[in-house]
Amino acid sequence: MLLLFTVRVFGQEIPSTEFSKEYYLEKSKKQKTTGWVMLASGAVVTIVGLIGFSSSYDDTSYSTTDAYGVMVVGGPLICLGSIPFFISSGNNAKKAATLSFKNQPIFMPQQGSLVQNSQPSLSLKIDF
Repeated sequence: MLLLFTVRVFGQEIPSTEFSKEYYLEKSKKQKTTGWVMLASGAVVTIVGLIGFSSSYDDTSYSTTDAYGVMVVGGPLICLGSIPFFISSGNNAKKAATLSFKNQPIFMPQQGSLVQNSQPSLSLKIDF
């Protein structure tokens, strides 16, 4: 019985966790967009809440004043929620803009024809 479990465990493959630079750049771009959307929507909710709260403060209806008060409190919380997205975006952009060693394919003449050889190269890729 132990042999059956051991064979099954050794038969599993560990997935590779290395991603390409394009993956990190795309992820960074999406996180930055999400951060800006959350920041802008939180600011809009806060401004609408402040305007509504100040206009309905003297009314006898407390339900609208309470709703605007919730918007005044919720808007900055939405803005604060965008901070982790901006931090993650910066981290992923740094991962994508690292130096890497690659074997660059080049064509070299050899015995009257062109032969593809690989030459080690240092590359730095920075995308905005």
